[in-house]
Amino acid sequence: MSGVPPVAAVHASGTAEDHWRDAWRSALRAVELDADAAEDLIERLHGEDDDVPEPEPRGDWIAPSLLGPVPAEFADRARALLQRQLDVSERLAEAMVQARSQRRGLAKLDRAERPPVFFDKAI
Repeated sequence: MSGVPPVAAVHASGTAEDHWRDAWRSALRAVELDADAAEDLIERLHGEDDDVPEPEPRGDWIAPSLLGPVPAEFADRARALLQRQLDVSERLAEAMVQARSQRRGLAKLDRAERPPVFFDKAI
């Protein structure tokens, strides 16, 4: 998204407003795809399969620049996407807390299963 020209630029393929809408459409779609991937990961981690999924390599996120305000026609979509991101963030935080709790519990079980050590020495 860093290559998005300013809204004031007019392109041969359309008006500046068309380009602005396309840039916002593309930016929202990219965030939706990331939310899809996060939701899919959560589902796979909590599914019946014991295999831990390999994380997909992703580049660093680059914030879209020079887009200006969200077009009114995308406002509801952007709000819904924000709520979806908040929901995914909450689910990920809950999963991390559960994982830590389970690791602590497993660590206690591992310690309890160690054989006791005795010294055979008269006092």
